[in-house]
Amino acid sequence: MVNPTIRPASPFNPTEDAEALKQAFKGFGTDEKKVIEILAKRSNEQRQEIAKRFKTMYGKDLIDELKSELRGNFEDLVVALMYPTVDYYAKQIHKAISGVGTDEDALIEILGVHTNDEIKNIREAYETKYGPLEDDIKSDTSGTLKRLFVSLITACRDESGITDTEKAHQDAQTLLRAGELFAGTDESAFNQILCQRNREQLKLIFADYQNITGHEFEEAIENEFSGTTKRVLIALVKVKQLTNVTIFIYFFNSFKIRQIRK
Repeated sequence: MVNPTIRPASPFNPTEDAEALKQAFKGFGTDEKKVIEILAKRSNEQRQEIAKRFKTMYGKDLIDELKSELRGNFEDLVVALMYPTVDYYAKQIHKAISGVGTDEDALIEILGVHTNDEIKNIREAYETKYGPLEDDIKSDTSGTLKRLFVSLITACRDESGITDTEKAHQDAQTLLRAGELFAGTDESAFNQILCQRNREQLKLIFADYQNITGHEFEEAIENEFSGTTKRVLIALVKVKQLTNVTIFIYFFNSFKIRQIRK
């Protein structure tokens, strides 16, 4: 998820944090460095506690204060930190599939990096507020993308972390036969392997594929798919090769770029 490397601050004093935020809002302008120094170094649960303490102490909603004090992309990012994690992702998924068109990039950034339990929790939060997620995805997407996103929200990926070099070789061969080796593309083979294998196993598969073909697996997707499907599959491959440390940076930059495009 976006904040897998953010561990709870220890020691943690929500009263002191609330006071420091209030002080950061005082005077001409806002001490943005202080705001991010506090909120980016607290877990989501701790940020919720700070918000409660802030309201108790000052009678004001912290999110409203942040919206009033901050501007632009920085405002969007800081406010995003303040939402309970699953509620925030549920909201982003709803934004991605409501209205005209679909923000496939947002969907893959959320569904592509979360664990099975996290996806189940996000799905539950979504369905509490908006209704059946699978129905909404099916009505807003089609073809390969529909099957891909439905597979991801089913949350059945292997999470054992166990790797098997022989199985990786078999999967690399399967992907080669499903794509570049013969005419036509067996999209279901790509879907099954990309959505079900664990992150470390996928890295072995991609490496084996490159050893066999002499080029990276992304090139196979470039050759076999087109348009939005190609872009989404390449994004999924990329996020599966990220470390936990770089996931936050990836999300931060992607979120910022999408905000600029709006």
